[in-house]
Amino acid sequence: MNYIQFAIDTILEYQYLIVTFVGLFIIWQLIKLLPAYKEFMEIYRFSKTVPGPTVREFLKNAKRERVLPWIEELRKEHGRMFGIWFGTHYTVFLTDPDLVRQLLSNNHLLYKSHNYEITRPWLGNGLLTNGGPTWHQRRKMLTPAFHFKILSLFKQPMEDNCDILIRKLNEKAITGEEFDVYPYITLFAMDVICETAMGIKKHAQMNSDSEYVKAVQMVCRALHKQSFSFWYRFSFIFNRSEVRQERDKALEILHKETRQTIAVRRKLLEKEHILNGTNGTVPNGNSTEDTLGVKRRMAFLDMLLISQKEGMPINDEEIREEVDTFMFEGHDTTSSAIAFTLYLLSLHSDVQQKVYEEIQNFEGRENETMKYLEAVLKESMRLYPPVPFFSRIVHDKFILDNIIEIPKGVTVSSNAFLVHRNPKYFPDPYKFDPERFLNTEKEMHPYAFVAFSAGPRNCIGQKFAMLELKCTISKLVREFEILPAKDSKPILLAELIMKSDNGIRIRLKKR
Repeated sequence: MNYIQFAIDTILEYQYLIVTFVGLFIIWQLIKLLPAYKEFMEIYRFSKTVPGPTVREFLKNAKRERVLPWIEELRKEHGRMFGIWFGTHYTVFLTDPDLVRQLLSNNHLLYKSHNYEITRPWLGNGLLTNGGPTWHQRRKMLTPAFHFKILSLFKQPMEDNCDILIRKLNEKAITGEEFDVYPYITLFAMDVICETAMGIKKHAQMNSDSEYVKAVQMVCRALHKQSFSFWYRFSFIFNRSEVRQERDKALEILHKETRQTIAVRRKLLEKEHILNGTNGTVPNGNSTEDTLGVKRRMAFLDMLLISQKEGMPINDEEIREEVDTFMFEGHDTTSSAIAFTLYLLSLHSDVQQKVYEEIQNFEGRENETMKYLEAVLKESMRLYPPVPFFSRIVHDKFILDNIIEIPKGVTVSSNAFLVHRNPKYFPDPYKFDPERFLNTEKEMHPYAFVAFSAGPRNCIGQKFAMLELKCTISKLVREFEILPAKDSKPILLAELIMKSDNGIRIRLKKR
């Protein structure tokens, strides 16, 4: 009791000092928050000048399967530019190629939007999420890895893994039953990217229950839930969820595997004397470039290790980030493109027949220009772009159309899904018509088709992706006739990667 009385007496004696201290602390916190408040109010005032839905309309329509149809309605209602409040974040959507050009070609708008933050626990500050000064260094360092001489050497592992895919799909062709092809394509794409990015065979198609494969799938599921769950967008709730715990366990497996692979590949390169000597030279005097392009096939990881040895300021953890970025981007985006192409071919037997005739003439030469197949792939990605949005955060004021001043803190999104369905540039936009990309009489607007983005942050792996798409579709169409499933239309989901909520269902018939 004496202690309590002593405490009360002390508080009473120093009450003015305590009140002053608390008051100063509150004022200090308010001063710290003042810049953020001023920025928010500037964004709020700007949002009043841009057409867009009300909060009530957003809550009514922001359901996973309603998002893409809803934004199509918004484009029809509000025109080529509209804005939406996502909680405290304001996003301006651009749906016209002329506006998209101004965004994607801007050399100062290099930082990705808040949506990409959910990938950081896996990808860290890799090429996808990075936007600062190190991004330029990394981009310059990685660009040689996508030289056509090097990419041509990856054709063999693509085809080898596709042979395994065909053996798996033969079982479906025998029964003729309809099935969801997406899980098969995903495991195939994972095998390809593991072999080409890390130089290891994971045999995901043969061992889909492996710890590594399950970990990749778990992390992708967690990203999906964070993208679509209203509650999981709040870190306080997500961090205390079972999904967060499962994701962290999966990330521990993935990061450990990548780090071990880095150590193994480094020892292998040292054993082969590729990391010995200077400037990447090997004992026979050939340069690293010659070694990569002609003498042997190396993984993208090897390129990073050689660059590190040659003095590039990149540590092992940063290498891990880039390898994991290849893993994410290299298997999810190609899975989406391949699956939707198969779906469209199943619905259009005439197009499929033309593809079949062309690939018969180009067997073994898929790394050459295949005009019709490439047109089919582009038209498929026009309707179902693997990445439906390319978003940037404004770090300084951005002037759009020379008159619209977009303030700091606003997210600006190039909406590929809507740009690709703009009737001004693609008449009858919902029709699957590969001839659009064969008709060269009228030059297409350079930003009307942005499946691989454009400008300084365009997809560094687009040539790799196109080679994989051509090899895969060629082998599958050569082997199977792709038939439609009964009454099965994809329910599109606007995640970081375009997916279908009900899978991609087709039937197969052996040719």
